[in-house]
Parts: sequence; structure tokens; C-alpha cells
Amino acid sequence: MKKLNINKLSNIILRLNIFTFSYLLYLIQLIFIFFKLKNEAKNVFNAATYFCSLSFGINYDIDENLKKRYLKKGIHISNHDNPLDIFVAQHFFKIKTITTVDKHLKNFLPFFEVSLKNYGHYCFDHLNFNDRKSAYLYLDRICKKDKYVLIYPSGSIYTSIIKRLSKSVSKLSMINNLKVIAWKFIFDDEAKIEYDRNIGQYILKRICSDKLVLQIEKVKVFNPKDYTSFEDLHLELCLFYSDS
Repeated sequence: MKKLNINKLSNIILRLNIFTFSYLLYLIQLIFIFFKLKNEAKNVFNAATYFCSLSFGINYDIDENLKKRYLKKGIHISNHDNPLDIFVAQHFFKIKTITTVDKHLKNFLPFFEVSLKNYGHYCFDHLNFNDRKSAYLYLDRICKKDKYVLIYPSGSIYTSIIKRLSKSVSKLSMINNLKVIAWKFIFDDEAKIEYDRNIGQYILKRICSDKLVLQIEKVKVFNPKDYTSFEDLHLELCLFYSDS
């Protein structure tokens, strides 16, 4: 028992050090942004995200062949059930997206919105109609320009994608003739730590918890050419996520 406690304490100290290192990397990327070294800042931001995920105990059990096969041009969508999905977005996908996450982290990470915008993400207030409209127009521009974007159709970790899947996905797919690549991720997390909007407390709990595993449960490509309307495509996307 004593040896077990020592091992656990050592692991917590290690993960605290990794978290501190990730935070320093985050601050360094702000310096790069200040000096207009945008690409360098993006690379450091990715590194900060990865090390932060390690400090939280995330193990990536990802099939690289599956990733290489499906992580291509198109509209990528995913379930959004866990606050740790930020690491799925920033470490696995590394694709531009729209987000409200800065509202949760801006008091913990200085100039977080600046970091997100430098990466190409669009920050918006989901409660503001004009902001939502601007976010949709941003997604449309990215679809036309890059043909490569990430969307979380449920919009929130508090609403399951089974209950809400935005029709904007199928509309953007049909309008821009882009395939939809639908992903479903799962976290094998025995600790089941819930986010109660207290970011500091959540971070400490995660650092002190057991490790968890991120896995791809399933992925499927939907070609807009196979559907007569965006409503048909929307229905198929809903069925993909409701079918367990």
C-alpha cells in the first residue's frame, strides 16, 4: 500500500511538471504571435496542447492507418460529449473550426482568443444570433477556400449529438459539394470526472486521476452526391450517431 501511494504521488508530481511545461509552451506561442511568427506559434500551440493532454492522463489509442485513410479534405464532424474533446480537435484533427471554448478558458489562459484566432479558429457567442450567423458564414468561406473544416454539430458538451445535430453540416456539404466525414470518439475514463464550470478544480482532478484512453469508435464518409436533398443527408448523419 505504501509503495502504491508513493507511485501515485510520483505520477502526480510528474504530471504537474508536464502541465507546467505545457503552460510555458502556451506562453511562448503568445510571444511568437506578438512577433507575427504565426506558423511557429501554431506549431508551439499544438505542442502545448499535446503535453497538456499527457498531464491529464490521456493515452491516444488511435489507429494511424484509419487516421491516414479518413483525415482528408471535407467537412469533419464529431460527437462532443467531453470537455477533453478540445484535445481531439487540437491534437488529432488540427483543423480550423468554430468554438465557444474561449469563454471557459479565457480567465485561465491569457489572450486565449488571440491564440485561437491565430490558428484560424473562429470564436463566437452561441447565444447571439448575429454571432451564430457570422460563424456559419465563416464555415462557408473555409469550405470554399480550404475545403477542410471541423464542426461539432451538437454545439455543446451538455447536448448530445443524438439530440441535436445542426443542419448546417448537410447544407454546407450540399452547397460546397464536400464530403462529410463523421467520427465518433470515446474516452475510456473510469474516473468519470465531470466539468462543473470550475476550470481550476477540473484541471487538478484530472492531473490527480488515473489515465484514460481515447479511441475511435467508428468513422464513415457521406458523399452529398448520394443524396437528393440536404434533409436526406441530415437524416443519414443523425442515424450514424444514433446507431450504437
